Amino acid sequence: MSADQHAEVNIEVNEIAAASAPVLERLTCPVRFVLATGGNLGAGDEEMERGRASLDPVLARNPNVRVSAKVASNHSHILRKEFRAVAEAVREVAALDRAEH
Repeated sequence: MSADQHAEVNIEVNEIAAASAPVLERLTCPVRFVLATGGNLGAGDEEMERGRASLDPVLARNPNVRVSAKVASNHSHILRKEFRAVAEAVREVAALDRAEH
């Protein structure tokens, strides 16, 4: 994938993420995010941070949606390098489910 194609995909992903806010605000089940802190091939640190900040209004309005962890990797490496944080987020939600039953 060329740098231009990668940038185009990232722009589209950011648009989709911004448009998903109304859906996230209506969630009634627990949702946990593991957020990256780095940039990526198509966007720098500042642009990615603006994208992550778009989640803040959802976090303020819906207590079911939380950030489980912010990790040092960029989003393309979260599963490979930050699998422990992802696993902890899954355990966090699973524990809530067990507490309800």
